[in-house]
Amino acid sequence: MGNLRIKESLAAMNERPLLGFSRAEVSARDNRFLEYAHEQGAAMSGATGAVGEATKLLLTQGRDGLLYPDALLEDRLAACHWLVKCPPEQATPSDCDMLRSEFHYYRALQQLGIDTVPAQGLALEEERQPSLWMRRFDRRLHGQGVERLALESIYSLAGLPGQSLGMRHTKVLGLLAELWRTAGQASAIPELVADYLRRDLLNKILGNSANHGRNTWIIRHEGQVQLAPIHDLAPRVMDDKGITRSTKWPGRMEVAGDIDWRQVCASLKPLIDPDAALTRLREDAERLRALPDLLSAGGLPEATLNHPRIYLRDLDRRLQEWGLR
Repeated sequence: MGNLRIKESLAAMNERPLLGFSRAEVSARDNRFLEYAHEQGAAMSGATGAVGEATKLLLTQGRDGLLYPDALLEDRLAACHWLVKCPPEQATPSDCDMLRSEFHYYRALQQLGIDTVPAQGLALEEERQPSLWMRRFDRRLHGQGVERLALESIYSLAGLPGQSLGMRHTKVLGLLAELWRTAGQASAIPELVADYLRRDLLNKILGNSANHGRNTWIIRHEGQVQLAPIHDLAPRVMDDKGITRSTKWPGRMEVAGDIDWRQVCASLKPLIDPDAALTRLREDAERLRALPDLLSAGGLPEATLNHPRIYLRDLDRRLQEWGLR
């Protein structure tokens, strides 16, 4: 995932025997699969885990139905590409419920027509531990082969190298707006801002406190730019390690995690009319009122539904307090 493809890295990979594994072996994290994945990971960054604490496997499914660490299989033999997420090695019940909840979050967003991970192939497997299977949105298969879309994180866009660095939403929106202008998409900036605000409102409602600069990506394609579909949307407020928001609204707009949405919209005047921003955010909030029913009917874990920092049980009251109803 990213912008770079290193041709020389293929040489070392081709020296090793090519082994494929069944979906059941991957889901169960079979020891033979893990051994092989770690061996390949020594030569290929990202094969055994994309960035993050949970295990994230980048896999290619061949036409033979077997799964291979990403980039090992020739493109002509590829049938689809997967991102598979598993809980950490020493997973707690909360870790497992967070992963199950992420699956249900994506299904609910799909039902609402909100851009998120592909519905095709989305699955939750329950073996020794749960695993979440998602088709990669940065890969496209067509007659000419595999098309790899360039991804860039907000950290990269801002020139920040570290992990979980603090940022301000106003700074992020400024960077994005400048990128949109450079790409000749200035007329699309109001829609960009509205989408960005809705994503942060979703984070607050669903308890996704891990909103660092690696959880928002830009897709570059044919000279155009867009926000990547919503992904890494999990109730991280349930994490026993205490995950807090690292990207915040500045000053009085966000205090102790509480957001003054009216002030937020007022601060965006250079990019969008504040009244129009607030009106659009209220419209989106009205649409999101369906989330509690969708998630409850879909089987969201009770621990998630009842968590005090996940606002599904009392969403209408919260939206009123936030001035969004």
